[in-house]
Amino acid sequence: MAVVLGVGNILFGDEGVGVYAAHALERHFAFSPQVEVVDGATLGFRMIDLFLRPTTLIVLDALAAEAEAGSIFRLPGDVVRELGPEIRPTAHEVDPLHLLEMAPLFGDPPELVLLGIVPATTETTVGLSPALGAAFPRFVEAAVSELRDLGVQVEQLTPPSLEDVIDSLVGGVR
Repeated sequence: MAVVLGVGNILFGDEGVGVYAAHALERHFAFSPQVEVVDGATLGFRMIDLFLRPTTLIVLDALAAEAEAGSIFRLPGDVVRELGPEIRPTAHEVDPLHLLEMAPLFGDPPELVLLGIVPATTETTVGLSPALGAAFPRFVEAAVSELRDLGVQVEQLTPPSLEDVIDSLVGGVR
């Protein structure tokens, strides 16, 4: 089974893109075989369970890199484990990379792919910057493509809408 884990903090602008993308996948797509889509925004160390399953784990996250905002990177697990400080997921309560490093202590870690998108801002705000708002459909499509490459049949139920996803998470708070 494949697991898609959206991480980030929706209170810090583009930092929440992984969470928004996970919700877009869950709301607007159907998968066969079943795909578990997880909002990891507030799971903290409870995410370790996802790193201990014999499965494929696709992590969606903002990625601090020296590249244009909205640039999307696909990093396999072996590359993720060796990331230096110049290209890392942005601030979290618990960094998924630390969990990946801990996973072998408990057994075989999953096959991992990090889909990261470079943020324009991580200021305190709800929603995405114009640059990431424009790149959001490509980010969701990158996750869909990754699932298809794993042999998952993906059916789009409705067009993904960033506005709908944000409204479902925060209502009229913006």
